[in-house]
Order: sequence, then structure tokens, then C-alpha cells
Amino acid sequence: MKILAFDTSMSSPGVVILEVKRNKPTILAVSHVKTDARQPHGLRAEIVEAWATVFIARHGTDYDVIIREDFQGRSSRQNHPVFSAWGAIDQALNKFGLNFTHPTISQSKVKRLVVGKGKAEKDEVEAAVRRLTGYIGEFATDDESDAVAVALAWAIDNGLIKR
Repeated sequence: MKILAFDTSMSSPGVVILEVKRNKPTILAVSHVKTDARQPHGLRAEIVEAWATVFIARHGTDYDVIIREDFQGRSSRQNHPVFSAWGAIDQALNKFGLNFTHPTISQSKVKRLVVGKGKAEKDEVEAAVRRLTGYIGEFATDDESDAVAVALAWAIDNGLIKR
């Protein structure tokens, strides 16, 4: 089972390919991109799309699950950048005939399933990700470990692995 999961934002989205074999999750690839907040949203969205396109081109299109974390901002000012990044990743996936295969998963559900509580700090999420995967490599940003947490949450919720 191969899971492609995104932690989507305009400033620094993250992505992971997580493979689950015999109830054991393994990180195959992880990445992120940083955009410059001084640039217009349109340009930043194009940068996110280009990054996602290159990641998919480099790692192939054979995924059983493609998922992303949900986002619910309080205002259009919060929502616009994130949903622009969502659209950019949608466009990258569509270039390869791919689309999200499952509904989004909420931030609190990701934390509850992976960490064991609905409110968790970034370091707690990373520690849980490392414990579940045995990953000893570097996460360049929290967005990378958050993307892994999204994939793990889906796998836990669907009975592929146990927390």
C-alpha cells in the first residue's frame, strides 16, 4: 500500500510517500517547498504547483491512496492562500491523471490518531511519526513530518497499522 499525503499550505507545503507492508509504515520520500510571503499569491501557487509536479514526476504515479489534511480558516484572508495551494496541488496531480482518492482528514483527527490527543505540539507529532515509522533521517521542516502524520493517520484509521 503506497500513500501519497500532503500537508498543504502556501508558505511551506509538505509531502510524503509512505509505504505500508505487513503493518509496518516506511517513509519512501519526503519533501517540502518554501515560498516567499512577499510574492503575490498567484506566483506562490505556481511555485507550489511546480514543486508538486516535479515531486510526482520524480517518484511516479502508482499510489493506492492520495490524501491531504483539512483546513478551516476563520476568514477568507486565512482561507485564500491555503485553498490556492490546494488548487496548485490539484493541478499538479491532474497533469498525471491523478486526484485525491479520499476526503480530507482534520488536523485534530491526525493528532488524535498519531499522537493520541487532539491537540499536540509539532515536536510531539514528529516524535510520534518517528516512533511509528522508525525514521531516523532529518525532517527539514515540521511540514514534512506533518505530511507523514497525515499518511499515518489515514493508515491507522483504516486499520493498516496500530498506534
